[in-house]
Amino acid sequence: MLQLPLRRLELFCTVVDEGGVTRAAERLHVAQPWVSAQLRSLEKAVDAPLFVRDGRGLALTEAGLRLYAWATEVLAGSVQVQRDIAQLSSGTAGSLVVASSMAIGTYLVPPLLSELRKERAGADITVRISEPAAALRSVEVGEVDFAVATWTEEIEPGALHAEKLWEEPMVLACAPDGPPDADAVDLSDIAELDVVGVPGGVAFDRVLTDQLRRHGMPRVSYVIRLGHAEAMKRAVAANGWVCFAPHYTVADDVAAGRLRAVTIRDARIVEGIGLFHRAAKYFSPLQQAAITMLREKGAA
Repeated sequence: MLQLPLRRLELFCTVVDEGGVTRAAERLHVAQPWVSAQLRSLEKAVDAPLFVRDGRGLALTEAGLRLYAWATEVLAGSVQVQRDIAQLSSGTAGSLVVASSMAIGTYLVPPLLSELRKERAGADITVRISEPAAALRSVEVGEVDFAVATWTEEIEPGALHAEKLWEEPMVLACAPDGPPDADAVDLSDIAELDVVGVPGGVAFDRVLTDQLRRHGMPRVSYVIRLGHAEAMKRAVAANGWVCFAPHYTVADDVAAGRLRAVTIRDARIVEGIGLFHRAAKYFSPLQQAAITMLREKGAA
């Protein structure tokens, strides 16, 4: 029975739904004798009569009732499969798992992927947030489709495809009424302030330290190191401290008056936003759409 053509099952269900061969032939725009011949072939294939004559036309036998119930499920399933495949081809469905570093995964990636989800009903999208090194390891072992994390030049050639998408400017985040008093400072002024830092050795710390060193600023002596942007911002606001922060992490707080963003006059400090994936990775339409969206943001 599993080898029965879907077309023949569809014809059988049409005869049942229309209540007879004549109306089924009219609906399908085929000749009535052809419909009758297909029904006989179907009865031969299942080795059981499917219809009996009653006073008004055809009625299903017990075998016919069982076949009709099964056939309607098969046909419905075939339609669903076609829809699923069409959605996969168009990128409206499918799955996407992205790894991201803390701040990027908290502030940058979710809004972009939320917009992507609105455009693609049925898509299964997950963002895993972790320390950058863990995010890259999850890419290497195939646990995620790609990672969006702090850009670093330390990726070994050939291990992963690494692509810098764009650069985010860093500012000095300060308490609303705390030091410094000015809206712009020089790097040398920061040495006199209490600075909150990220844990030593993480990608953001290495990137920031390298840039400060290139601008002639020795390693910062941090008053405390905290592992997430939200914790850093709270410490800054509560204690009159400051921290280096990508502007995207403090924009809402500045707009709400919870923090101030002070620019650095004599240095351009940035966080690079990087895309990382296995070099031989095949991307589904949904996954490719996500990458395209990220690249378009970088281009903008």
